[in-house]
Amino acid sequence: MAKWRSELLRLKRYYEQLDAIFDEMSANDNALFSRKILKRLSILGNRTDRYLRTVLALQDIVNQMCDLYQSQLSIQQNDLMKIFTIITSLFLPLTLITGWYGMNFRSMPELEWKYGYLCVIAVCAIIVIILTAYFKRKKWI
Repeated sequence: MAKWRSELLRLKRYYEQLDAIFDEMSANDNALFSRKILKRLSILGNRTDRYLRTVLALQDIVNQMCDLYQSQLSIQQNDLMKIFTIITSLFLPLTLITGWYGMNFRSMPELEWKYGYLCVIAVCAIIVIILTAYFKRKKWI
């Protein structure tokens, strides 16, 4: 696309210069040209103007294609960021719980309780289930 842009820019400059030349020559300020030559210059000027308009239209198409490509990349990037956000949301509470219980303070009653380990596992599983259900309800996954 960058190649097309540069080529179309080159053609645009070329046709703009030709158009300006034919306009100046068609003005015939010094009466150098006959009617027949002026008619030819007018035809050439019209063709050059038509080519210039075609190049401008092609430039618009290439710009639209670039915009569409950038939009597609942005959509893909947003989808990827959504996945990372979901993963982070799932693991952040689990990391917090793991951090608390990784401190091993003696005054933590759950450490002495017979079902403390199972309770922490159940809380972690419930958190994952609730967050997964929430994300499915929002149609994120």
